[in-house]
Amino acid sequence: MGQLQGLNIRLYSGYTPRATALMERVEKACDENSTVELVETLQPIDTPEGEAGSSSVIILDLPNLRQSAVRTIGLVKENNRSSKILAIHIYTTKLLVTPLLNAGVDGYLPYEPSTDEICTAILTVLDSKTYLPEQISL
Repeated sequence: MGQLQGLNIRLYSGYTPRATALMERVEKACDENSTVELVETLQPIDTPEGEAGSSSVIILDLPNLRQSAVRTIGLVKENNRSSKILAIHIYTTKLLVTPLLNAGVDGYLPYEPSTDEICTAILTVLDSKTYLPEQISL
């Protein structure tokens, strides 16, 4: 059983073998009371404040989405105001990650994050802190 309990997690990505593997890692980090969903279209997932298990996390697999990263982040942020947002991309430098943070993501994961790193990132952003991998410091 994973450390993440009672969460609503939506992974925005194309339906690819890599996305399926990423979803499996996210599911492994969660308990049976969490909902993990792989979707292609941007949709609101906010739940009413105070509702049990209403913590929502959106993971954006940016390389697999069909529009610019900054535009995607803006749309997701606009439609999911209380959700925490983690971005996944191939970027490995502060110069390239900073615009994603400025656009509104709460954390950033490397292209192939481990289950442990996914768990740490989600717990960090749910604690209202910014998550960055060790190799990227601001």
